[in-house]
Amino acid sequence: MAELAKGIRAYIIIGLLAALAALAGIFTLPPLDRDESRFAQATAQMLESGDFVSINFLDEARNKKPVGIHWLQAVSVAAFSSADAREIWAYRLPSMFGAMLAALACFWGGQRLVGRKAAFAGAALFAVTILLGIEGGIAKTDAMLVGCTTLAMAALAQLRAGKGKKTALLFWFAIGLGALIKGPVTPMVAGLAVLVLVIWERKANWLKPLGFWPGPLLAIAMVLPWLISIQIATDGGFLRQAIGDDLAPKLAGAAERHGGLFGYHLLLAPLLLFPATLTVIPGLAYVTSALRGRTDEKTANAARFLLAWAIPVWIVFELLPTKLPHYVLPAYPALALIAGWGLMQLNKAAAWQKWTSWALFAVAGLVFAILMPVLFVVYGNNASWDAVRLSLAGFEGGFELGLDPAVATIVFLTAAIFAILTGAALMAARGRSAVLVLCLAVAAGLGWQVMARGAAAPNAYAVRLADQVRAARSYSQTIAGIAPEDIVTASSYTEPSLVFSLGTDTLLGTAEEVMAFAEGREEPTLVVLDLSRDADLRHGMLAWFEVVRGDEAARNFIDTWSAFEDRANVCHLGLASGTNYSRGDETVLALVWTQCAAPDESTPHSFRPGPEFEEWLDQEFPNDPQD
Repeated sequence: MAELAKGIRAYIIIGLLAALAALAGIFTLPPLDRDESRFAQATAQMLESGDFVSINFLDEARNKKPVGIHWLQAVSVAAFSSADAREIWAYRLPSMFGAMLAALACFWGGQRLVGRKAAFAGAALFAVTILLGIEGGIAKTDAMLVGCTTLAMAALAQLRAGKGKKTALLFWFAIGLGALIKGPVTPMVAGLAVLVLVIWERKANWLKPLGFWPGPLLAIAMVLPWLISIQIATDGGFLRQAIGDDLAPKLAGAAERHGGLFGYHLLLAPLLLFPATLTVIPGLAYVTSALRGRTDEKTANAARFLLAWAIPVWIVFELLPTKLPHYVLPAYPALALIAGWGLMQLNKAAAWQKWTSWALFAVAGLVFAILMPVLFVVYGNNASWDAVRLSLAGFEGGFELGLDPAVATIVFLTAAIFAILTGAALMAARGRSAVLVLCLAVAAGLGWQVMARGAAAPNAYAVRLADQVRAARSYSQTIAGIAPEDIVTASSYTEPSLVFSLGTDTLLGTAEEVMAFAEGREEPTLVVLDLSRDADLRHGMLAWFEVVRGDEAARNFIDTWSAFEDRANVCHLGLASGTNYSRGDETVLALVWTQCAAPDESTPHSFRPGPEFEEWLDQEFPNDPQD
């Protein structure tokens, strides 16, 4: 362990581990709903408009979070891509760097708390934890937030060890950047920790360098100019909406149906802290021993700091009615350092402590090894009865039957490798080599990222609805005589991933609104109709089945649809099929091209059944669960 933790090599290893964990899905996963695509689209609109003060999603002001992550994303996109390219990986890179910053700061500060070897072990485990790896590959605030928060807490740890004004300036820089990323969270974590320590220890001399006046001035100078600008640009609306419409509902109740009982985060911790779960219980036992005076005073001071870092913020988010798994991520570096302590003390830990931690680790590994392949099987293809029916009625494309054998082999192979690594880490933990345990645990953490975010999730075709629509739009030149990037899309499928994938000129509305929009245009339009959100629309689109059964409402829909075909000059029909995971609904999207300049005469231009459809109607149908 001493060799791995030596010099600059240790920082390189930890930074690479965090980067690898984040990179597992950065280039392979599609734009995610809903927050990631909202953040990315708002950044794209900044680049398109040149307005880097206001935050907007289409025509709606997005006055919820500060601007910091959008600026970082804009720099990344300008450097490596462009707003027109709509390459989500470019928007995710700042999150990867945030995860790297968090892991490196964990090691830097941890050395003053738990010693260099335990800090290296804890930071390495933290770098590949499930939650940090996930957030490091998503284009939103939380990875950079934990990077800023960990840097601030690491600076405090250094101040307790006697560092001076330069470290205090670094603390205030982290506070300012954290405030620009996600408002009060970083100041809250640091403030609660300082408050608890001052009350607990009844001394505050170590905080004196924080009073060095350029430090607070630096934090204020980082935040205040933009805050004044956005308040002016929104006539005071930003703070009013950020506090009244975003923060207050989360404090009052389960906002956006994201609720949970007290203990929600604790219940998820063995899964999301994996692989640090392997040694966290012995580490917590060692912290308890230190607080009881069974170690030296330096160790006791470190134990108090780690608990003051993790517990207050954890309690705050357990008490908060609105709960999402990533809320407690700022406390994870402290838990990882405790796990690093536990690894160093593993041979001295009581049997019940080791076996409890190992059991949690084994259960987490088993859940993941089973769950990810199952999710792939469920969502690896996107066939549905509605898709089959519409296909036979003249709609082209949109679904696949069965799983790709090659892809399935890769998913199940990565799951097997993950299970083997998890088992090997457990077996090694019963031995005496801390280095071997750490290496296998870290490998298991990376193995999960590859299995879940590199293999299973990217190949879950059913959840890639926006990608399916974008792929269909790529044929607009052939179908409608207009370049894909020039055709306007009007959609009743309103998930943000579609907007980001297709561009800012995408119009969202109800089925009636988008159909009316297409009717009023003389230029080609791609109309996307979400059948899962409109029962009458779905019923009507499957009208040919219902007409045979004598359904009068379906006959009326056919009359309405025929009128729309004539007024909008419908020239091609397609479909996309899958699952809207944000709503939990099986979804079929009808894709309708109108006012085509040069349609391909070989493709169907109207909703009329072919002979194959009539022949299929003569068969006996099984029960359809959607009817």
